Order: sequence, then C-alpha cells, then structure tokens
Amino acid sequence: MEFACLTVPNFLVALARRDSPALGGRAVVVGGSPEEHAQVTACSEEAAAAGVMVGTTLRRALALCPNAVFLPLQKAHAAAEAARLTDLLKLYSPLVEAVAPGHAHFEVRGLARMAGMAEERWLADLLEVTETTSGLPVRLGAAATVFAAHAAALSSSVTAAWQPADTPTPPIAMPYSRTTLRDQGHSGGATKRRAASEHRPVIVPGTLTRDFLAPLPVEILPISAAMLQRLRLFGLERVGELAKLPFSAIQAQFGPEGARAWSLANGKDDSRIVPAREELRIDEETDLPAPTALSEPLIVGTRALLVRALQRPEARGQPVRRLDWRLGLESGEQITRRFVLREPTNDPARLLFAARGRIERLQLTAAAVSLGVTLSGLCSEYGHQVNLWPIGPRRWKELIEAIEQLNARVGSPQVYRIVEVQPWSRIPERQLGLVQL
Repeated sequence: MEFACLTVPNFLVALARRDSPALGGRAVVVGGSPEEHAQVTACSEEAAAAGVMVGTTLRRALALCPNAVFLPLQKAHAAAEAARLTDLLKLYSPLVEAVAPGHAHFEVRGLARMAGMAEERWLADLLEVTETTSGLPVRLGAAATVFAAHAAALSSSVTAAWQPADTPTPPIAMPYSRTTLRDQGHSGGATKRRAASEHRPVIVPGTLTRDFLAPLPVEILPISAAMLQRLRLFGLERVGELAKLPFSAIQAQFGPEGARAWSLANGKDDSRIVPAREELRIDEETDLPAPTALSEPLIVGTRALLVRALQRPEARGQPVRRLDWRLGLESGEQITRRFVLREPTNDPARLLFAARGRIERLQLTAAAVSLGVTLSGLCSEYGHQVNLWPIGPRRWKELIEAIEQLNARVGSPQVYRIVEVQPWSRIPERQLGLVQL
C-alpha cells in the first residue's frame, strides 16, 4: 500500500455527539438556532431522512424536522479538533494532507516495514489509536492510489463479501480484525484501548483497484453536480459502468472533467500527497517588572519584545506581515489583538507604530502582569520603485549627453518620454504619446 485516507463521516455532527452523548440517535442540525437567518452547515442522518440538507435555511429545517436539536457552528472548536487529528497522523506518517476537517490523506509506503509490522496490523493499530484518542467514529482505507484509498475509507463501514470474477483471490476489501491481533498476542501498547472496534481498515490491493471501484456509486467521484446529474440521466449509476465506456466518448461529452473521472474509474490516478506548508511563527513573552495599567510601560515592553523576536535566527531578517499581541491581566483574563500590515516589514519601529494606537486606547479592567508577541507571515520584501540615481542639474546634464551619444551612434532617436496628448479621449492610444527625449 502506498496511500491511506482517514475520515470522520459527518465530522461536525460526530463532534457534537462525542461532546454530548445524549444526542446519539436524535436528529441534529448544525448551523445555529432556527431564529437566525442562516443555513444548515451539517445535519445527521435522522435529519436528512426528514428532508433537511446542507444549505437549507434553518427555518425550513425546523419545519421539516421539528424534533431536531439545533446547535451553533463552533468553527474554532471544530478546527482545533481537526488539527489535533492531523497532528496525530503526523506521528505515523511524514506526509499528511488535510483535505477537509476530519478528512486527511497520507502516505504509508514502507512505514509498516520500518516498524517491523505487517501492513494490516500497522493500519489496525493506527485506526485504534485515532479512535481512542479522538473519541470519534474514524474510517480508514488504504490503497495504491490516493483516490482508491479515499473510496476505501468512505466504504469502510461496509464489509465486502464478493470475489472478483474467475479468480480465487480473497475479498478485495480486507478488514483487519482486532480479534486476530489479540489472538496473535498483540497488546497494542496503549493504556486506553477499546476492547473491540466497530470499524476496521479497508485495504485495497493494487491489482484489484478497478474491481473494487466498479460497484461503488458515481457520487464517490470528484465531479461537479452538473456532471453527476448528466451521468444519472444517461443511466450510469456505478463507477464500473463509467469505466467500461470508451474514453473518447466520455471526453467528448464531459471534457477534461470527464477524462479525469474516466481515469479514476479505471484505477488510474497520479495524484500525490501535498502536505500543508507549516507557517513559521516567532513567539516572545515576558513578565512585566510590576503590574501596571499604564500604556507607556506596555509600549516599551512591546518594542523590546519586537526587537528580540526579529533578532531570532529563524527570522533571518525577513519581513513579517502579521503581529499578534497579547496581554495577561492579574484577573487571569488575556487580551489579544492582531495587526496585519499592508506591506511587510522587519523594522521594529514600523511594527510598533501599527500597534501603538490600539495599545494606548485600551481600557484595562485589571493590571497587566505579562506581555507577549507572535510574528508570522514571513515573506520577501515588496519591491519599491525608486530613482535610478538622484535627479539634479548635474545628473540631468549627464543623462542628456549620454542620450545624444547613443542617438549619434545608432543614427536615430532611441529614448522617448511619455506625454499627455488628449487625456479626455476614450481611446487609450490618443491619451498619451511618445516624444523624443
């Protein structure tokens, strides 16, 4: 196996049910209260059975499913849990790509061998650890291509019990049993493990990728809603039905999107894992010599922290675009402010100038005891247009002499300047003109 996919079906609903077990089995709608002018962000199967869909207005969702529990969308909480799941995968694989909250692709080629374990056993251990640590219903699939691993993860709740035609090979989807692990004397090494797991990793052998994808519905393909609707109108409901059609016919009907879908349906996928680039953040924090509610000590302390942060080796003198400023109070409260610069800079004075006004206007409810800054968004400096040399009477005379010598050598004018001719004209060519310099 080369790639794996880990996903939590209906991530927002699963997260809500994990935090509130009483929601199990009940219709759940995530997006806000019915009184809000907002739309459904996620809904459970029970709510979907009543007609609620993502994008439905909350008022309409209440009319369709009066018994549903309406929950607010907690973006920060969901993002933190999704990042926690991704960080857990990074302990197992060096290449992890977060596709969506609760959905990640990662490379597993050779990792089981490095750990001295069979691939099935290694994947089963990974699934058990992620389920136990996150408390979420995790699905895991592995295959020779990224799309096949994605499809395996989405279909992991269904145990395949069919055999490929005319071959004595085992079932294509091979869930690996935890009972088998225990029978082999494998304890797992974790202190908190479930006695058994409802879900098992689905492993798709590389030679049987096309056969595995064939019975799956066409909705699993990464295609637009318009193409999906047309496939349904043509009577194509399974991936295998699409794969059997001529490539030229699919490409003629659907263009590049159809060509891509046909290749995926036939098990051909050249996608690779593209991990997110980790942003460099430089943190500096200090305790104030004495509690204070005055702005001047805060400004002096902020300047000292900025100078210290920009002198760090990882900064390497690069300009920064974003400054996060935080202040700890005696009451335990923390005040945070974010400053995004229009033009990046590595000058402490300019960074302080961007934050000074808001620091001076702070109305503190308690004395400040600590101060911290975080610099992020490191990038290259913007280009600024400047004069090639200082313009003056002497420089202008030298420029004219150099142009005259150039014209004499070539025999025709070579340098021109732009002048306004008809600035009121709607035709751009008439607005400006070139005149010999």
